[in-house]
Amino acid sequence: MSEVLAAQPLETEQTLFNWEHRAYEDAATWAAEALEGNMRTTFRYRFDGKELYAEDGGALLPIFEDALQDAKRIISKHPNLQFELRRRNAELNEYKDMVAMASGREPNTMITVSDFPPELMEYPHDVGGYNVSRKQTMLRVITREPDGSLIMRSQSLDLSDRKALEAIYNYLGRTPEAGELLGQRIKLQLHSLEQDVLIDRLTGVYDQSLQRQYGNEWYAGRLDARRHNTYDFVRAQHDLLHAVVQARLSGGSVQELYYNLAAALEKRRRPVFIKPDVLQQIPTDSQMLLMEEMVVAGRQAKVEGKHYSGCGATVRPEGGALGVNNELNDSGFGNKTEESTKYSFDKKMHCVVCQAPPKEGEPKKMCGPCGICRSCDTKLKK
Repeated sequence: MSEVLAAQPLETEQTLFNWEHRAYEDAATWAAEALEGNMRTTFRYRFDGKELYAEDGGALLPIFEDALQDAKRIISKHPNLQFELRRRNAELNEYKDMVAMASGREPNTMITVSDFPPELMEYPHDVGGYNVSRKQTMLRVITREPDGSLIMRSQSLDLSDRKALEAIYNYLGRTPEAGELLGQRIKLQLHSLEQDVLIDRLTGVYDQSLQRQYGNEWYAGRLDARRHNTYDFVRAQHDLLHAVVQARLSGGSVQELYYNLAAALEKRRRPVFIKPDVLQQIPTDSQMLLMEEMVVAGRQAKVEGKHYSGCGATVRPEGGALGVNNELNDSGFGNKTEESTKYSFDKKMHCVVCQAPPKEGEPKKMCGPCGICRSCDTKLKK
């Protein structure tokens, strides 16, 4: 076990919070989880002897505390969501173990199996970012570096097959208790070479169990055994991600932006041949063109009745018009809203298409819930 690190504040540039970096990664991770396919992410957290900091410079503790308070507010109105409070408490305890790891008071490796909530296993609709068709487990392997920083590797595992998840525990010499696995973390002291390959080994254990049970070839709980990481694909579409961040700076609706982003990413994954000379004529850094690409894709997705779930948010079309239903109400948790959901241009803001980014002193326009003014809305409908 390493010696406990002395409290040494990070350099100023490391502790300054970068909102755009946070917004960019939030959009990327949400979209990667929402798209069909397996997702693998790797993040590093710096440690100053007391607190862990994300790559955007933000402290981690407020994130877990805010999530816990949000869960308390939600279940006060929607008692059926009681499991969210249980899960947020388990994640806060996971954060505390991460701090103990970074300070050398715990083994250098921790495995968390964030399984699909048992309460939703038979639920008919996606809710709160939980995809009831895929029933994803998030497998997290957190390891300590010599400098006290932590690396978190996460892998999505479809189906949340209980027998296959228990095989992961058995492989590590553990026997899980009955009930939810999220709070049943495994702590080990491993060599750095073992740490680097552990996420792959555990994913393989899960898939081998599925193969023994059901036959066929699996990868990350999917019969499609291709290892196409959706996170890598989404990060490669940096033009769309940047446009979403800029639109958020202009006051655009996060849910609407995310819906259109997911729809555009789906279209980009389809193999479509475009002549090189046509590609050269498209200024891919144009905010207006990028927003148009996403809005048009979003409109088509809404016609098809599509919805997308990832990282705590389910976004779906609203009655065939622009807008997104509150996932709790739409999925039958709590009381249905009686407020009007009709589309109207009644919010003053900088249009995310023609005024993004907004110019200094530029007057705001009347926009709809998607953040688009009437003029741009008319053009995009043509």
